[in-house]
Amino acid sequence: MSRTPSRRAVVLGTGGSLGYAWTVAALSTWQQATGLDARDADVVVGTSAGSIVASALASGLAVEDLVDHLLDAPSRPSSNRKPRRRGARGGLPPMPRIGPGSVRLLGRIAQAPTKFPPLAAASALLPVGRADTSGVVRLVSSFASETWPAPPDGPELRIVATDYDSGARVPFGRAGAPPTSPAEAASASCAVPGWFAPVRIAGRRYVDGGVCSATSADLLLGPDMPPLDEALVLIPLARRGRMQLGGAGAAADGLFRGIVGGRSAREIGRLRTAGLRVTAHAPGPEDRAAMGWNVMDARKQGDVLRTALRTTAAWWARKDRGRTIGEGHE
Repeated sequence: MSRTPSRRAVVLGTGGSLGYAWTVAALSTWQQATGLDARDADVVVGTSAGSIVASALASGLAVEDLVDHLLDAPSRPSSNRKPRRRGARGGLPPMPRIGPGSVRLLGRIAQAPTKFPPLAAASALLPVGRADTSGVVRLVSSFASETWPAPPDGPELRIVATDYDSGARVPFGRAGAPPTSPAEAASASCAVPGWFAPVRIAGRRYVDGGVCSATSADLLLGPDMPPLDEALVLIPLARRGRMQLGGAGAAADGLFRGIVGGRSAREIGRLRTAGLRVTAHAPGPEDRAAMGWNVMDARKQGDVLRTALRTTAAWWARKDRGRTIGEGHE
């Protein structure tokens, strides 16, 4: 009697340029360890940097093509479509504009502060960035079509952004969401407040989906989702294990990652309560040492990728890897 295949979701979280490299490495080694192909997932959810990888998977682009792209090595692609070169920016953004980025969102938060995640106020206070996400549009457009994939031709794809004036989480690709292409949705999801200018879609301003949630893994429990048995959740902005680094930057990075991991752990807990088998992973001490505190510094992508290819392969091989994301121990 044949066994029914598991219905699987892949959830890829926010993480900046270096979180993107870590995610690509973690997906590659997960595939090698399990013999599975992330492109076969029934649902793919991507936030910020994770939205680029999610779009690639939903478009049929092989993870190894993304690895080769980051390594900039002569490639033997496992698919016929290769992404264009993603321009590496410097480690710091251009000088932002003066004044808070979203006075409307600040007003909403003042009226009902408990309804908004902690990052919402900080994001609204940050000035509007001057960098643009046109590079994301070019990259995703090089492999993704203008239309959204849908079963049976592809997975359910959700790209998560934040409405910069209301603070609402918007999963593009869901019925009722503003119409746009995966490339434009990914560019909105990657618009880090204070660094990039908000992206306008259907007359609204959108910024990084990580303002609401690093992963939005709880979207898997929505009524628009098919029944699922298991989920892989990668959280490049959370942390696993302790790292002994000095300096205010490292301390702030560790605190921030702990907050991100705590929220992600609660979302994962909801999935498990609902009966899903969840495999979750976040960068360990060696990964975070390679990243440093500035995850937007694309110049370090190659180093982060090579480190993560080794560390994540070792992690998938461990039998005790079921620790809680965000805890301060191995």
